[in-house]
Amino acid sequence: MEKTIRSLPVLLVLAWVLSGCQLSGALGASATSTTGSATPTAVPWLDKPATVPATTVVTSPISPACKPADLHVGTVSSGLATAQEGWRVPITNTGSRPCSLPGYPSTITAIGPDGNRVPLSDEPMIQPAPPITIPRAGKVTLQVASSALCNPTGTVQPSRHYSSVEVDIPTGTLDLANLNLTLCANKIFSGFLEPISAPAPVPGTVASLTAHLDIPRTVNSGSTLKYQVVLVNNSPRTVDLKPCPVYQEAITVFTGTKGRSRSRTLELDCTSVKAIKPAHKITYQMVISVPPSQPGPAKFAWHIAPGGPFARTALTIMR
Repeated sequence: MEKTIRSLPVLLVLAWVLSGCQLSGALGASATSTTGSATPTAVPWLDKPATVPATTVVTSPISPACKPADLHVGTVSSGLATAQEGWRVPITNTGSRPCSLPGYPSTITAIGPDGNRVPLSDEPMIQPAPPITIPRAGKVTLQVASSALCNPTGTVQPSRHYSSVEVDIPTGTLDLANLNLTLCANKIFSGFLEPISAPAPVPGTVASLTAHLDIPRTVNSGSTLKYQVVLVNNSPRTVDLKPCPVYQEAITVFTGTKGRSRSRTLELDCTSVKAIKPAHKITYQMVISVPPSQPGPAKFAWHIAPGGPFARTALTIMR
């Protein structure tokens, strides 16, 4: 599936627009060449399209919905990447017990340039987005992203300013008074991230694995990119691969300030390897088509969804 950079999946928007984001313990691995105790023969690539499961790979019960009075909104930070602008809003659970938020807001409104409150055209950064449990005194981050370019040619045009942002959650309205958005239009992408202060993933779950990429750093435009992902089990318990994990891969190429991505959601080949033992690693063969483009920079990301191990790297596109 090919799309413009405005609708990149969360793994790209969050990894590069706001590079200061702290993800959960299983995330954040970068590209690396791996050697050692990987399986002698890599598990073959399986062209089996899939959908992201609705349940998280991290074993944790869903707590009661958070109430606005129990949520403290922290200082907003922002960042700018190629063709994307993003805002990060830390939210702390100040209540007496864990509570949950939906994976992404149902409605976001703000005071527009004309002084009236208007709904922002909001889309989730990734689907499906399961509820997120915030531990007592734990934090989540609301990520908001939009296009940094106001027309296709990359010329920055006069933007619109939105203030007094409010987010609808199941129990009421969360006031984000200190979030001010500068948008080309009223369209944004948003989503809540896993708790910043979340405990380490439960040993024996897919979320406890780490991922490493063994991937060429230069690829030809319009070619088929063959690479490998190594999943490592550093936990003391065997990780059962049933149900078979689903992963997402995406490559984004840039021409000037414009980006175009190609992404797929697929299932791992679990026929030959059904579990990963402690202190073991399994190598998987992977394939993705490189979008036709001019020579230049590109970015690649891979993760098991939702909430599983994540890896990313920069690439160079050649003719």
